[in-house]
Amino acid sequence: MINKYRQSGMATLLITSVLLIVALLLSLASYKNLFYQIKRTQNEVVARQSHWLAEGGLECGFTIISNEQDATADISNCKTMTDYKLDNLILSGPNPYLLTSVSSNRKVFKTMEVKGGESSGVVKSSADLYFNGDYRFFPDPGKSLGSNKWECVLLRYLNGVFIHDNAAAGMTGTSGIGSNDLNYHNSPYDDFYSDPTEVHTCQTATLPSDGYKTPISTQSISNFNADIIDESTMDLFKETFGVPSSEWMSIRDGGVFTPITIVDPTECAQEIEAVLTSDKRYVWVTGNCSIESGAGFTDLKSKADTLGGIFILVHKGLLSFGGSSELNAVVYHFNDGYSANKATGNDWSSLGIGTTVLSDTMYVPVEGTVTPATMKNNVVFYMYGAFVPSGGFILDAENKVSYFNSSVNMSFDGELISELLTPFAKPKWVKGSWNDL
Repeated sequence: MINKYRQSGMATLLITSVLLIVALLLSLASYKNLFYQIKRTQNEVVARQSHWLAEGGLECGFTIISNEQDATADISNCKTMTDYKLDNLILSGPNPYLLTSVSSNRKVFKTMEVKGGESSGVVKSSADLYFNGDYRFFPDPGKSLGSNKWECVLLRYLNGVFIHDNAAAGMTGTSGIGSNDLNYHNSPYDDFYSDPTEVHTCQTATLPSDGYKTPISTQSISNFNADIIDESTMDLFKETFGVPSSEWMSIRDGGVFTPITIVDPTECAQEIEAVLTSDKRYVWVTGNCSIESGAGFTDLKSKADTLGGIFILVHKGLLSFGGSSELNAVVYHFNDGYSANKATGNDWSSLGIGTTVLSDTMYVPVEGTVTPATMKNNVVFYMYGAFVPSGGFILDAENKVSYFNSSVNMSFDGELISELLTPFAKPKWVKGSWNDL
């Protein structure tokens, strides 16, 4: 007969063993889950570290570009910072640019837009343009399409372009505008030509090579080709300085420009030259300004050459140029609310060229119906002779008229323009181009 106590002990041992086994299985399951959670947490930490390292790369690249005010600045040093290393940091464009940062296969990116510091075209004008004479443009090469082909730009305008009808006005010769192609007497950019025999052509992405080029002596707007752009959304002030024109005081007083006020328009060249130094190459002129051949212009030209180029902005006043020399400068004419025609008379009357500017025979275009009395009272800019600024004209005078009375080759110095506009290039992140969650 089996002892019941011995059987009871065996049952207890069996139950205990089962409970221990169950507890062990639960412990093993719990440990496996805990191990999984630990690994997951570690992976999450590594992933977030990689994410923030990549974010740091974006900020490093953005800071370098902001400090140098140049979207083409070298940002490769960001990949080898002592505190962290990136797998890659890439800036792709054109503007707006995509900045991509990669760390341990974690990729983050943001879109960066550079506001200001841009100026495509040889002549940019929100004023109506009137050309009296033969104008041949060496164009802005514009966007590269590869294989030495370019989307060239002669001029951009907001509203109207008028070409003088010499015969109808009783004058000899023929007026017109057109392209000299990329046969530059001076290269538009450093290293543009890798070989003296190298041939570059203007070519848009959708037009053949003869479809881009506005022929020499073109008189009809209908014959303008892709290198002359009618730009209805033009905002020259914002594109150049990065802020609306209503904020012009922030640019004038922002530390880049030296402001001066002109009392005698004929002494404008002397007044500008007097304030120019190696640290002050930007002059904001308020008032009427007439720059013509003579001692004042000679000194101004010499100073501009010595300084490697200057930026002249004339605000709330007439601007006239005369003579036959090239000035190493970017010329910006900014008129908001100014009118030459006043109750007391027209401001042009006080200048020697006023009789010419205010003559009705100066306003007889090949195309378009104009009222000479109205158009001449809206003229705020006048150029005669063979004067050419190497950095081109930016004529920001909406609802006014800029008048060219000459026959010249208009050139483009991309290096000068880029260098002088650099202080106004302000990179900013584009809202909505990243997710903060």
